[in-house]
Amino acid sequence: MSLAVLAAGCGKEERALAEERPAEPAEVAAPEAADPPLVATEMAVPGDLPAFVVTGRGGACPRMVFLHGMCGHGLGYVQAMQGAAREHGGVLGLQGDVPCGGGPFSKYSPNPEEQDRRIRSALAACGGEAEDLVVIGYSQGAYIAERLAERWPERYSRLVLIGAPTTPAAARLRDIRGAVMISGEHDAKYRMKEGAGGLMAAKIPAVYREMPGARHGEMPEAERVMDEALDWLDANARPRP
Repeated sequence: MSLAVLAAGCGKEERALAEERPAEPAEVAAPEAADPPLVATEMAVPGDLPAFVVTGRGGACPRMVFLHGMCGHGLGYVQAMQGAAREHGGVLGLQGDVPCGGGPFSKYSPNPEEQDRRIRSALAACGGEAEDLVVIGYSQGAYIAERLAERWPERYSRLVLIGAPTTPAAARLRDIRGAVMISGEHDAKYRMKEGAGGLMAAKIPAVYREMPGARHGEMPEAERVMDEALDWLDANARPRP
């Protein structure tokens, strides 16, 4: 092959290379964080008792708070609904701050300011914020949850109240986004039924549900019942302001 032919061929290649545009860099989506094991874990809270935590997807700090009943213990309740909790943003079980004799059982001091401070501190310990939360309260925990939502409806905006010792009042909850009232099948049902009816009459999104086979303090079928309750809140709560 002659030098002239080689030179012509090289010139064409150089011109073709000069006309090529640089390839656009490929966009690679960041991998989603893997979910940690589905188990309730104990989390240290500075200056307070440990909290029990089921994280949300990707290990996110919980978006729900569980308040147990008088002289109860939050771990078992959180464990009973941990699958539903993960699907709905995770849950933090706050222990009561007043011991009930010996052992791990406790109740809450009735001061809402103190319980609000403890919740905010516990959420801060896992990098979260006390804002637009779902509060699940059982018995005394339901009483405390109602007072928290009355004082700070933008913070405790949606409620799941189970077996409350007093009838939840629409006048206290007029600014919340929505509520689910639950009674055990073998518990006193009238309070939660009346509470749901009062909220609905006041045009506050609310519904009544029963937990089959449950006496006061029990949570059989908790995964299904709580998942349905939280689904209802997702679908029916007022839009966030």
